[in-house]
Amino acid sequence: MSTQVQFRRGTTVEHSGFTGAVGEVTVDTVKQTCVVHDATQAGGYPLLREDGTNAALSLGSLTSCALKFAGDADTGIISPGVNQIALVTGGVARLTVDGSGAVTIPGNLTVSGNLTVDGSFTSTDNLALIVALG
Repeated sequence: MSTQVQFRRGTTVEHSGFTGAVGEVTVDTVKQTCVVHDATQAGGYPLLREDGTNAALSLGSLTSCALKFAGDADTGIISPGVNQIALVTGGVARLTVDGSGAVTIPGNLTVSGNLTVDGSFTSTDNLALIVALG
């Protein structure tokens, strides 16, 4: 006969009021995931499911990106607002795309409509765009 191992389990609400022992593993029956405890954090630390359905990044900030690189917290990806994503380097949003698809490259370029460039485009001069309506 095989041996069965059963962990303590409970709902997400029950976990939120529970501080498990160092290294204790429990099962969140709502999130359907394992939770690792450290004897200090109420609710513990839920683990990522294989299919990633319980994954959600924080919005992040310019000084602490939601998706960042080890030892470089101000370089990565953030969401500066609803339906927006930004690439950040050195604590500055270098490229932002909003919910309408408008792309902004601060100090250089803002595109909120169509932009088509065929081939190369290089200029060291100021450019003027004149639109004639009528």
